[in-house]
Amino acid sequence: MPRLLALFLIALSLHARADVAALQAALRAERPQAETAVAALQQLDAALLRPDSLYPVLGQLPLAELQALYRHRGQCRAPWPALPADALRFERALCDSAALPPEWFAAHPIHPLGGSYAWHYLQRHPDAASALQPYLHARERPAAFAGIGGLSDDNLAALLSGERWLLDGGALWWRDGASWRRYGAAQWLPLAEAAGLVLSPLADGDACPQPLGRICARALSPSPWWWRALAGLSLSVLAGALAYGWLQRRRLARERRFVLQMLTHELRTPIAGLGNVVEDFRSGFDQLPPSAQQGFGRLADGVLRLRQLADASRHYLAADGRLEAPQPLPLSEWLDSVAERHGATYCLDQDRNLKLPVYWLGLCLDNLLRNARQHGRPPVRIQAGWEKGLLLLAVSDGGALPRYRLSLLRRELGASAGMGLGLAIVRRVMKRLGGRLVLEGPPTTFTLELPCDDIVD
Repeated sequence: MPRLLALFLIALSLHARADVAALQAALRAERPQAETAVAALQQLDAALLRPDSLYPVLGQLPLAELQALYRHRGQCRAPWPALPADALRFERALCDSAALPPEWFAAHPIHPLGGSYAWHYLQRHPDAASALQPYLHARERPAAFAGIGGLSDDNLAALLSGERWLLDGGALWWRDGASWRRYGAAQWLPLAEAAGLVLSPLADGDACPQPLGRICARALSPSPWWWRALAGLSLSVLAGALAYGWLQRRRLARERRFVLQMLTHELRTPIAGLGNVVEDFRSGFDQLPPSAQQGFGRLADGVLRLRQLADASRHYLAADGRLEAPQPLPLSEWLDSVAERHGATYCLDQDRNLKLPVYWLGLCLDNLLRNARQHGRPPVRIQAGWEKGLLLLAVSDGGALPRYRLSLLRRELGASAGMGLGLAIVRRVMKRLGGRLVLEGPPTTFTLELPCDDIVD
């Protein structure tokens, strides 16, 4: 697969020789959709080509005068608003149905409200259309000049600035000497591909290897069909490899889950047998010597923890993969058993009845207490409390750590160290429970934060 990926990258880097001259020759030989002489455009007043000529001339007349002119349009009665002499004469001629000579429109191309004077005049006198065509704005006669009036504002401004290549609405515009030629997409796209070029509009600031005015010409891959085939094959191989890896991981996970389920099931029989032994010893507890009574207590506690481990594992390895269901119990009662097991003391702000995942939360607290005794310094304390829906269990000792950030501490200790492995277990279990593990210090304090919204009064 690495070799196939390398071939794919090499294919991406291959380019045909991009030949703009070949494209020009092919366009010159192709009959355009429309063509107009550059001289015809040069004879027009530039204002009849500029896109901004279609909007009110706010820079020449105050807004109040333009508003007065707009309101008075069509009323034809005194008093007349204060207007420039040319605009006032035009409005009076419209009202009086007076004819204006074509020379007047040649001298006054653009109306203050936007658009040409000729266009405003033709709204009242359409019979003068043939005489006034040369004085209309290019946008007001879209069929003239090969359809240049239909260009976008940016392309129309680019044409006025002297650009020779334009792309507009899929059509390619090219100025070939004394004429502008327009080619449809069905004409120029095959010619550009044959010349080894891809043409696209060029925006301001875009990097382009070969700019052609407002167009960017990029080299085309020499063999698009086999390039696409190679790309598709590479993607298919990559997708297949990813799918195979996912299926393998899923199969391995199922096998591991089956083994753990089998071990958990098999453990239940010896655990039940040990439970029966404990019950037999419990019935004769008073006849046991004091040393044996202490050993019996440790045995009973170990059997209880084994049974809890088997039940918790059975819940976890079920089809839904959820941890054990929380059990309602007094917080002080549960802390008593944990503190007695580790010979530690705890401080509880206020006793509460909470629903707790007893085994998994006990596993986390046991790991923290074991780490504190093995790697920290006395005294080891437990501080418990409940605040705003969170159960807080803090284990502190008198020792010091090289880092007080869990991520850095785990990297320093490594997964093989006892403390590092214990912290990894606690962090992962707390995440599954919806809580988190927090490290603060000095003094070194590990805090378990667990949401406990379901409070039993």
